[in-house]
Amino acid sequence: MKSKKIINISLAILFAASACKKSTIFEDPYNSVSQGAAFSTADKVEKSAVGMYDALQNLNFLCGRVLIYADQRGIDEAPNSYFGNVGFLPNLTASDGTAAASWRDGYNTIFVANNFLQNLQANISVVTPDKANQYVGEAKFIRALCYTYLVNLWAQPVNKTWNNSDTTTLGVPLVLTAATDPFAASNQVARAKVTEVYAQIEADLLDAKSKLPAPSTTDAFTRVARANRSSALALLARIYLYEGQWKKASDYADSVMTYAPTLKLNASPEITFASPYTTSESIFSVAMNGADNPNTNNSLGQHYGARARGDINVSTEYALLMDTLHDARFTKLMERYSGLLWTKKYPGITTDFVPVLRYSEILLTKAEAVARLNTGAADANALGYVNQVRTRSNPTLPIVALTQPALIDSILKERRIELAFEGHGIIEFQRTGRTLPAHYGIPALPWASQRSVMPMPDYDRQKNPNLAQNPGY
Repeated sequence: MKSKKIINISLAILFAASACKKSTIFEDPYNSVSQGAAFSTADKVEKSAVGMYDALQNLNFLCGRVLIYADQRGIDEAPNSYFGNVGFLPNLTASDGTAAASWRDGYNTIFVANNFLQNLQANISVVTPDKANQYVGEAKFIRALCYTYLVNLWAQPVNKTWNNSDTTTLGVPLVLTAATDPFAASNQVARAKVTEVYAQIEADLLDAKSKLPAPSTTDAFTRVARANRSSALALLARIYLYEGQWKKASDYADSVMTYAPTLKLNASPEITFASPYTTSESIFSVAMNGADNPNTNNSLGQHYGARARGDINVSTEYALLMDTLHDARFTKLMERYSGLLWTKKYPGITTDFVPVLRYSEILLTKAEAVARLNTGAADANALGYVNQVRTRSNPTLPIVALTQPALIDSILKERRIELAFEGHGIIEFQRTGRTLPAHYGIPALPWASQRSVMPMPDYDRQKNPNLAQNPGY
């Protein structure tokens, strides 16, 4: 999978085959080899465990595509028909193969995690208790990560009535076992409620953080490319922020920060996105190298690179959020080419790490949570956290806010600048109850409108009559 090659051959073959044809979330993954053989020794269990990370690399999900789709549906980059109608929100239909493929590959990865958990439990004596705990934690982190993107792109936000969770809103199907018969009636799973999906994500991550080891202080590749305790804590902080549970978001951000200086900001923002992609700012990334063929498999560098495929240029509006003369996120991470603006976050074409969790996000989560917990005047601690991120890129222009609303607005703007092109786009508007502004000829979308979410794929609904469609499709 990377410079330290991590691969489970059976799973790699399985996903190479399934990625090329239509499937539902209960179809193609069942053509696997004997699981008894794959879990018969400690070494084979280890290879099966890292096979879950190979599954994360699948073309249409965390190889980078699901991050692209979140941003294509935002406002900071130009939508491109290469991704079907994903970015052209009013035109997206339930028959769109691009969106359906991403849905499928998300559930394919969940199947791999579920399958691993079941077979590990059946062969638990093969590995030590510490290793068993680590493997369970890794599988549950991966499952939770997949559900985080699925529920936020295919379902309405958890706080559908802002700061008052709507317990009736449909989320996505919760599939927690790897069934042996994909066509059994019991496998025609209905959509769980959004709140139920979030509860499962939280349960998986709480169990994962109790079982995973601390981030390595000696092996940077393993610290970034495989889940550890800080990965689970960081994703929990994000989930609690999405839910509006400010105290928990603040507390879990604190928990991540206890791992400093193993985890910390880099001196300049572009360092994070340069090879070998394993600096102290990266908490968790989906790692690949040339052997994983990201050049063919549509890496982020291919789509965002001005001199590669160049499918995605940056909006002028995004650039104007910054001080273009002094902010390093413009001077070092943006370029003009052929009359357009482009991000330089993904300079690699044949190598590519997909950034999922970064330390700068943790600081911004802490800042927002503290700011929302305190009313009236702007909170000095919140200002301190957000300015760690701001002044790293522009030391001459710290954020100054006098009121709580002004501070929150500044933090949200800083998140938009800092985390752009990393899969936060429309999710940030959805989670904060904001209208998605008009852009590139696409009309403004009121918060939680029908077209803010993607449709359940037609093909899956034909196979599963219990899979209710999102309104408007």
